[in-house]
Amino acid sequence: MRPLEDIRRRIQLLELNNHSTSDFYREYVQFLIRKMGTMSVLDSEGKVQKIESFFANPERAVAKMKEDRNLTLPIVTVSIDDIDDDAERRRTDNVIEMESAWDNKGQRAVRVVSIAPKAVKVLFLINFWAKYTEDINQMMESLQLMFNPALDIQTKFSTTVQAFISQVSDSSITSLGDREDRVLRKAIQVSVDTYIPTKKYLYSNTGEIEALNLEADLDFDEIIDETTTSRTTKRG
Repeated sequence: MRPLEDIRRRIQLLELNNHSTSDFYREYVQFLIRKMGTMSVLDSEGKVQKIESFFANPERAVAKMKEDRNLTLPIVTVSIDDIDDDAERRRTDNVIEMESAWDNKGQRAVRVVSIAPKAVKVLFLINFWAKYTEDINQMMESLQLMFNPALDIQTKFSTTVQAFISQVSDSSITSLGDREDRVLRKAIQVSVDTYIPTKKYLYSNTGEIEALNLEADLDFDEIIDETTTSRTTKRG
């Protein structure tokens, strides 16, 4: 096997010529939108009212409420508040992860290498918008039950990431322009400690490293940490 430093150098050379996009953050946002969309409240007549949930920062949400007279409150909006490096969980780029995987297409076991994923702390902003305090209270009750004490976030990247409520604030506004409608707003900041996955590469029996174009055809089972010669179950 080639030294780990040589593997890292070869991966970096491959990345100079490969341009790829990631839907990492979108996966988290879409999960939160779907989860918030499971909420409902009881109206004054005791009827169940489902709550619409969608992506929008607070300014855009207010603009949408001004423009769309058919938008029925209460609603929930989700947005990314901040993304920051997590120094406590940081791993240097000379750490190489090796995974064994099963190639469904080729019907054979393969070895996959990658540079250590990037540890980040992502803050999401969830906003509750309603006309009545009772609706806000019901939504907050549902939220607290979801985060009990944490919300398990499930994406194609991981099923073990947890989200915690880090801050709750009242950010109500009194009216929306000429509509003169009172709108109550509760802002909830959610903190997620996670890892941005790095690109994976096929490590052949001859020591060659190739880009993987069909990662969806691979089933991963375990990570082999070559720096400590210890084995751990695959993260996510």
